[in-house]
Amino acid sequence: MYKKLSADEREQRLSVLTAEQRNYLENEMKRSRKTVFERFMRDEKITALKSVDITLEDNERNVIDWMITDYDDFGPGNYIGRCACNRRLRYMFTVEHQKTHKKLQYGKDHLSIFLNIEVKDVNGIINELDEIDHELDELLWKIENNEYYHEYYERIPDKTVVSESIKKHIELNLPFLNPQINRLNKYFEKQMEALEEEKRKIQREVELEKRKDERRRIEELLNEKKKIEATLEAGRKAQRETEFKRQQQENERIEKLSQEQRVRDAKLIESVKAQLGYHATFDEVAYSLVLNGLHSAVAISNIMANDFGYDKRLSVGTMHRPFIYLDVLLALKKQVDKGNLIMDESSNIVDCIFYVNPYCEEDRRNESEDLQQQTLSLF
Repeated sequence: MYKKLSADEREQRLSVLTAEQRNYLENEMKRSRKTVFERFMRDEKITALKSVDITLEDNERNVIDWMITDYDDFGPGNYIGRCACNRRLRYMFTVEHQKTHKKLQYGKDHLSIFLNIEVKDVNGIINELDEIDHELDELLWKIENNEYYHEYYERIPDKTVVSESIKKHIELNLPFLNPQINRLNKYFEKQMEALEEEKRKIQREVELEKRKDERRRIEELLNEKKKIEATLEAGRKAQRETEFKRQQQENERIEKLSQEQRVRDAKLIESVKAQLGYHATFDEVAYSLVLNGLHSAVAISNIMANDFGYDKRLSVGTMHRPFIYLDVLLALKKQVDKGNLIMDESSNIVDCIFYVNPYCEEDRRNESEDLQQQTLSLF
């Protein structure tokens, strides 16, 4: 539901927060990461180190003195990290010797060799760290969209049961995470159940009141019953209104995103057609769509079929991709072979993802000038 933010996007959204809000979010993330690092080094029972691309001094060979202290995910297509072997990285870990403070940067492959563990164990810690980043991205997305969900806190009759972490979000005017919303819902349901039980208790007491001199007490209990029923009904009404408003906002958000996507697609198609003219080849159209911001081979196939007059048939396979999907894939892989594009590591049998190679910028600039000359010559 929440888009994974790049480092630059995350910094941009953090920069608009108050100093107190930002410090809280960053410190919470650091504490969570440190917990993951410490648990990983302990639970994986790492007993020996293997020197990779560096030379360890004698006093640096004790495994208990090393700790993973940082991790960077530079985002899809961004290989700006550097391993100790000088290889470009998207995922980069920093390990630090706690006494000498020597720091090493490794990718997941060399980190697994250094710690003498399996790569799948490193993938496990990446998944945990991604979950921490996802929670931060969720909060930043909700702040940007003004979705705080504080009404889930306000509707609880007895707020003394609420955890301090949730109250801290209220104090700093930060949105609630989805798990916090779930906990607040459970508090609410439990207190509503307690009120229901109190209602049944009062009813039993009313049935036991038989003597005339206790009629006043019976009337007081009946009045209390009415108050409880009013509280329950008010709670149910508030819940119905909250869920209806939430669903309405979600529908509006989805429609807005769909409309924005249609507008972007229309502009993209118009731009590509203007660049290429009427005699562009199949390969040129596919490559130009990547240059103009599309990355999915399936999405490119759909646009070429629906908006550029190519074969509109769908394959008979279970994935129902456009019939021209394999041709698009071949065209883009030619550009990969030329060094103009790179295929993202997340590509699989369902779809392949392509990005412009950031290290061939000068070649692409020359190619763009040639393409403009070809377009001018067509007219």
